[in-house]
Amino acid sequence: MEKLNIYPFKKRKVKLSTFLVLLVVMLLPPVSFNIYFSYAKEQMIERLQSDYSEVLRAYSVKLSKDSSKNLEEISRVESVFMNQIKSLEVRINQLNAFLDKRKKWEDFLKVLLNIFEDQNRTLCYLDFSQEKAIVEFYEVSKNVVSSTFQNSNVSTSLLFEEKLPEGFYLRKYRLEYKAVGK
Repeated sequence: MEKLNIYPFKKRKVKLSTFLVLLVVMLLPPVSFNIYFSYAKEQMIERLQSDYSEVLRAYSVKLSKDSSKNLEEISRVESVFMNQIKSLEVRINQLNAFLDKRKKWEDFLKVLLNIFEDQNRTLCYLDFSQEKAIVEFYEVSKNVVSSTFQNSNVSTSLLFEEKLPEGFYLRKYRLEYKAVGK
């Protein structure tokens, strides 16, 4: 007969070889994951360095396997980019303000060019402010001022009129142009 140990309070013992096999089986997955992810990280860093080599060189960024150093480099470059973005936003706002001012006075330029298309008109007074422009000019003609100055922002007034020989009149006009924001 075979001897069986059916004793209920028996302490189990693990052999050294069994313990080592279990230890290797337990440690193998974490070690392999660590090796795999370090290799993947290395490949990713190499790919980033090859794809963005010009940018990395321009901002003297050194990528390494140590993530904390990479984060410091990235935060430094990010602050540089944020400063550049802020300066570009300021420049864009300045250009938009310039374009808005230009649009306000674009109609005035057309009116002014329209006035002096006629050879019989002479400028005698021009005054600018941010809100309006005042133009006074003389006109020598047989006709009354034409409606070429009519614009919703322009008010025309006749300051004086004097009769000249041969049916001509000397007239002095005043135009007020009110710039309106668009």
